[in-house]
Amino acid sequence: MGIHESVFSVSQPLLGNLRNEVRPSQRTISIPTAHPGYKKALQITTSHKKRVWSSTPVRQIDFRSPQRDISSHQLIKGPNIVKAKTSHWLVLDAPLKKISSDLTKRPQHPNQFPVSSRLNKSEIMCSYVQVITTPTADTPGTTLLLHFDNKRYIIGNVSEGTQRACIQQKIGLAKLEDILLTGKTSWQNNGGLLGMILTVADVLITRATALKENPGKGKKRRAGDTDDEGPKRVKLYAAENLNHLLATARRFIFRKGMPLDIIESQDFASAADVSAPSWSDNNIQVWAMDIVSDQSLSHHTRKRSHEEISQDHASEYSKEDVVSFDGKLEETAEQREDRYNQIRKGVVGHMFDSTWKLDALVSRKLSEVKMPAAIFVRNEAGKIEEYKGPLPSSDQFVPDIDVLVRNPWPGARIESLPPTSRSTISRSYIIKNYPQRGKFDPAAAKELGVKPGSSFRDLTMGKSVVTESGTTVTPDMVMSPERVGGAFAVVELPSADYIEGLLNRKEWSSEKVMGGVKAIYWILGEDVHADERLATFRAKYSHVKHIISSVDCCPDNIAFQSATVAQLKLHIVDSERFPIPAYNNSLPSDASKSVDWIKAHVKDVLQLESPREAKEAKVLPKPFDAAKVLVELQSSTNPGAPDWLDKEVLELSQAARKRIIDPEYLAKLAKVQEDIPCKDAELITLGTGSSVPSKYRNVSATLLRVPGVGNYLFDCGENTLGQLKRVFGDEMPQILRDLKVIWISHLHADHHLGTVSVLRAWHEETSRHEETKSNGIIVSSEDGMLGWLSEYSHVEDFGYSRVKSLRLSHENTWTNNFNSEEVNAYGLSSIVACQVTHCHQALAVVLKFPNGFSVAYSGDCRPSAEFARIGKGATVLIHEATFDNELEGDAVAKKHSTTADALWVAKKMEARRILLTHFSQRYQKIPVMDNSSDQIAIVAFDYMRCKVGDFAKVAEFRPALLKLYENEAGDE
Repeated sequence: MGIHESVFSVSQPLLGNLRNEVRPSQRTISIPTAHPGYKKALQITTSHKKRVWSSTPVRQIDFRSPQRDISSHQLIKGPNIVKAKTSHWLVLDAPLKKISSDLTKRPQHPNQFPVSSRLNKSEIMCSYVQVITTPTADTPGTTLLLHFDNKRYIIGNVSEGTQRACIQQKIGLAKLEDILLTGKTSWQNNGGLLGMILTVADVLITRATALKENPGKGKKRRAGDTDDEGPKRVKLYAAENLNHLLATARRFIFRKGMPLDIIESQDFASAADVSAPSWSDNNIQVWAMDIVSDQSLSHHTRKRSHEEISQDHASEYSKEDVVSFDGKLEETAEQREDRYNQIRKGVVGHMFDSTWKLDALVSRKLSEVKMPAAIFVRNEAGKIEEYKGPLPSSDQFVPDIDVLVRNPWPGARIESLPPTSRSTISRSYIIKNYPQRGKFDPAAAKELGVKPGSSFRDLTMGKSVVTESGTTVTPDMVMSPERVGGAFAVVELPSADYIEGLLNRKEWSSEKVMGGVKAIYWILGEDVHADERLATFRAKYSHVKHIISSVDCCPDNIAFQSATVAQLKLHIVDSERFPIPAYNNSLPSDASKSVDWIKAHVKDVLQLESPREAKEAKVLPKPFDAAKVLVELQSSTNPGAPDWLDKEVLELSQAARKRIIDPEYLAKLAKVQEDIPCKDAELITLGTGSSVPSKYRNVSATLLRVPGVGNYLFDCGENTLGQLKRVFGDEMPQILRDLKVIWISHLHADHHLGTVSVLRAWHEETSRHEETKSNGIIVSSEDGMLGWLSEYSHVEDFGYSRVKSLRLSHENTWTNNFNSEEVNAYGLSSIVACQVTHCHQALAVVLKFPNGFSVAYSGDCRPSAEFARIGKGATVLIHEATFDNELEGDAVAKKHSTTADALWVAKKMEARRILLTHFSQRYQKIPVMDNSSDQIAIVAFDYMRCKVGDFAKVAEFRPALLKLYENEAGDE
């Protein structure tokens, strides 16, 4: 039920291809001794020269909505977007290396610039910090965007929901190269990271493909664009265990052509000179501050001692475990830890930048083939065909023949990761723009005898010149003082135990580090903001803006306005099935009394550098108020506007409401479904979209509530917990306490990345109550999913020790029958599954209850006769209908179902009620369906709540829904 116990094994290329090697055809360049860098001189090829875009104001484009400039307490319309001219600069594009031989060295950013390469004042790029998310039910973390014309940085948390918030706010990710994660490595902070990396990878790969197919388009560049030669590297900076977190996803994440660099705490050591940045690039200098909890005894420095590392693993892993990861008994604890880190980095490297090809076949002896594998042979005509003879196994003879097999991608060969231990390090940053050169005074230069021309240019470039009279004129004689670059800090304190560690940081007393700091963004755990020590700190730095983001300082605003507007329209059509999402725009009482800080607000902007003065706006952006929008929807008379409802929709919905309360209709309905068990069981569709979150639909999750029995979750895509909070509001604690089973259909990211958050919330809630703290919860799926949870449990405690892993396979005939004690605990009599056509180990399932009630769930698949067989007579069938019938070819190619496919399964299964879900985000429309009196099918929407006995009532609203969505276009 857990991860495989077999030893770790990996081929040499995985360990060797860590991208630390310098590329061929190299020439050495000299680096000033004062310039912080690698121990060895960086080496580059001539082809590594890139272009840096210098901005020249040409035209101005305003943002669509006003944004508040925190530094001036004024509203601005966003920074000027300008066209650009190019200047040639040399970029040292060497990979970031781990500094292990000399801990006094500090690793430099892969695009480190010499000091003399800074842009002059006339070439200053616009830079600002924008708040993307604050803690809400939709977005549990705090995310900041640092904008430069040529590049974007994400700073803070990349929690579940972050990617969808970027979609909502139209924040593009094409120029995102660096992600600076704050706080501890945990799912609450980083649960949206995998999804965001996948999206960024797809954006970059799509762009690279387009440029390859249309190379001419690559010559037309916009302001700040960089050269597209070679794959762009994305860099992630974090505290410990980020490599481990990402590597646990190797079974379900694979992308090519997006090199990913992970720089953790142990990859660099503290410098003796606190004024030296941890790393820098052509835009910013960064001071990383790793803060340790007062309660932590296992981390005292960024580089752990041999004894500490030994103690970390002594309780969990024996020497035999160490040997099983290709180690040697005589290696030191630090050598072992370094080796483990290299393994993890190698795994992550292959997940995103592998050279593996699906269509490559290799020859080997049949006896050497590791199953499962697709095996081929060449026939007498030399053509490749499938091998159908005896398969390799421990108890079966196989012929000594050569066969052809596909090499599995490297991640599939790694059965388990090296062990890790939970870290208490919380990461914070101080981030600074470079100082800007002073203004040149030509009159003063002439007065000193300097002639215009090359001498003027030399002075502006920092060089001294000699006049005809022999007088030496230095730059400081003719230029105003250098202007300090704009700066800000991002501090994350999970609890008050981290405050002393923060206050003791030497960076705060360094004038070089703190010069130019305009604001400190505080990402705080609950109740931390009120600590007197922080109040004293804020008073000491009262000239700096203090912006706090925490659950007890920020209101629970709605982050996904588009989805909420869609829900409000559905609420007008059928208020019983489509409730208004729970939210609260009121400030917590404590927050409203603040005098020395302000709360973080989505779309707030801190202007760091601007080539032009910001423009004032008149109105502050207000939080989305669903109640107000609902009134506007009901009274709008502006056809085509977002807040407008077609009069015909209202008339059709009113007619449906009248029908479903008619006594004759209700009597007939009661008669038709009198034999249906559990008519009061409720289905809540939390995520009904496919592939990735969109403005209108989240990814897969459906909750089944059986009154008096329990709650059951079918799939758990990213941010399922947030969707649950929006649907249930104050009921949420009881929903969690009643949760019995989580079923994950297959190991695609859009179906399970919300599982850890839901399990953690369940664990925390049930642990508070005596009657539930000993309860368990079933997570049922295939090996890969259960192994992922097991491996990730070494990063943080999310309640995994209380999880009952239930693996269904051919070994137990895909069935688990519960005994009487288990029936009392979990409410089920059995779980039956079958394999379906979609991806490796994709499963459909039927949950059966003792009273004859049963729910069949397809997951993602092509229509399956075997699924129809095991679900025969199901009360409810939940089936994917990714594509409309006219897109049958797409459904076959992508191994999904159409509406007609789903209804075919329903008919063959003889299911009484059918719920269609998992719709393509690109092709949104309401399918047309004919219902028989006994089989009733309805279409799922996010936040919909429907009892089994009410399916027929929902079907009455289909004409209104068809009219409502007939002109809706899908998200791209």
